[in-house]
Amino acid sequence: MKKYFLLFSFVFTSCLNNNIDYNFLNTEFNSFEKGKNLKIFYFSEGSKQFLLKTNTMESFEDYVLVTKNYTQACIPDSTFSDFDLHKIDQDTLQNISVFSDSVLIINYNNLGDSIFQVSAEKIINYSDEDIVELKKNVVLKNNKHNILKTNHLFWNIEKKKLLSLDSVIIQTSDKTIYGCGLYSDDNFENYQIYNIRGEIDIDTD
Repeated sequence: MKKYFLLFSFVFTSCLNNNIDYNFLNTEFNSFEKGKNLKIFYFSEGSKQFLLKTNTMESFEDYVLVTKNYTQACIPDSTFSDFDLHKIDQDTLQNISVFSDSVLIINYNNLGDSIFQVSAEKIINYSDEDIVELKKNVVLKNNKHNILKTNHLFWNIEKKKLLSLDSVIIQTSDKTIYGCGLYSDDNFENYQIYNIRGEIDIDTD
């Protein structure tokens, strides 16, 4: 499993109170780290992998969650099991970071070029499993200007895969595709959509 290292960069402006609060005495949900208005760079083997911008961040050693039920109603069982979501479908999880109140991730290749960017209202990073869960108003754009919209998306950083069990909308230069369930590589170039319906733009000139 790859190890990702974080470098915190703070955005200072005259009207923002930017800080990280290392409040180790805070026992509420075992939160040990908090931050506001952050840029976080993730590195692997010396190369920048992605940049995360967020208004709010909290990290937890043990995080108690309402039991989730990640059903695979939209997609085949084989695709669902390949993503190992049962590992995060627990009442209590360890080493969790929660980013909220507007979040943006920009993913880079080994040359430092942007592959895709994705925004959401909330992101949960399951550090032990290399899985990122994106929730509410998720919008992903790749470098070919294809756009994915959904309300729930999983990103397996190690496997470089995306998974949605929710309804999805995909917009390209000539068509809009609607579906329920998506499995894709994380640059959003090769993907499978289930329960498809769509619209195709026809040039009449």
